[in-house]
Amino acid sequence: MRDAELSSRRRPFARVTASAVVVLALVLVGLLPLSGHAAAATTFSRNLFVSKGFVYQDPYYTACTAAAVMHMLNTIAYRGTGGYGFHWKPYTVKKSSNPDQLRDMTSILAFERRNDTLRSSSAGSDAHGWRNALNYYGWGSSAMTNASIRPYEDRAYSTYRSAMKAAVRAIARLGMPVGVLAWAGGHAQVLTGYVVTGADPKTSSDFSIQWLYLSDPLKSNAIVNRKTSYGAMKDGALKWRFQWYRETDSPYDDPYTGGWLRSSVKPTVGPSEWYHKWVLLLPVRRGLPPPAPAPTPTPTPTPAPTDPGSLAPDAAPAREAAPVDDAASPSLAPSASPSPSPSVTPSASAPPSPSAAPSPSESPAPTEQPTAPPTVPPTAPPTEPPTAPPTSAPSPSGDETTASPSASP
Repeated sequence: MRDAELSSRRRPFARVTASAVVVLALVLVGLLPLSGHAAAATTFSRNLFVSKGFVYQDPYYTACTAAAVMHMLNTIAYRGTGGYGFHWKPYTVKKSSNPDQLRDMTSILAFERRNDTLRSSSAGSDAHGWRNALNYYGWGSSAMTNASIRPYEDRAYSTYRSAMKAAVRAIARLGMPVGVLAWAGGHAQVLTGYVVTGADPKTSSDFSIQWLYLSDPLKSNAIVNRKTSYGAMKDGALKWRFQWYRETDSPYDDPYTGGWLRSSVKPTVGPSEWYHKWVLLLPVRRGLPPPAPAPTPTPTPTPAPTDPGSLAPDAAPAREAAPVDDAASPSLAPSASPSPSPSVTPSASAPPSPSAAPSPSESPAPTEQPTAPPTVPPTAPPTEPPTAPPTSAPSPSGDETTASPSASP
């Protein structure tokens, strides 16, 4: 009995001791460094917001997209992430007194209305007007009209999750803010940052979004660089909830994109680009592609130096033409015919040739040549006529013929 009583008394103590060991083990495990998948849950964050670049739309209550354009371009300018061709300078004037100033908010809104797909009777603008203003004011007209080089695109996603992941990845990779078609397409807001866990959003989509940095140009909403949870943007208060697009007043096709599709209409009218989708203004490239470099001219090859000895055979005949002709040329020998040889006395129009008589600068003096007499016509000897009358004289022209006997004295 006593042993049984002692045993029964020890059992509660044993149970307490076992419980303490389990608790201590759990504490020790909690203190150990995490390993495996849990250790890879690194936090990545980034926020592009610059306070001096933010612009309220008030008192222009239909200018939310124009205010968002200024905020986004100002942020890019201050961050220096616009890339090649970006020319926007920070500006926050809502309505300029200078009629030539077209960068103020009201001028941007007017530009959007001329380049959107919104019905003319509706107020404000739509995602196409917002996109076109961003590209035109940021990078020029080609960035608006050429779909292959546009830095910003309007993108529609079938789920909230895919849209938010695309927004985070764009901010991480390009350092440019993202536009949000909030209030089911009725308002414009801007995302400038994020906090995620998991992989780096610059290089991977394997991350979980924890927080987003959101700004709203409508002053009464009081949302400026607000750190908003992923869940609140999905299911929270309407003023920051990101819902699918339900506006149906954009019945026209986007003229700057290939194909033909209405922008947003009721399904009964036909298919459209944005209806019942989550729509973003997403940066897809950092700036315009730089121009191709001018082709490098091919240098003219420098001629190789010529060996002086190789020129001797070409120059030797010209230098030795005179001695060879004087000594051995048969064209200078006396001819049996009394007429002069054509090769010795060329005509005035005949070009000089190697067989012609050498020039005076190259040939010896004529008195040293015994064969020179054949150059004088044999029928005209230079003798004076002894019977010439005293009154007749040689012609002053030097003519070697005699006077006619029938001349009058």
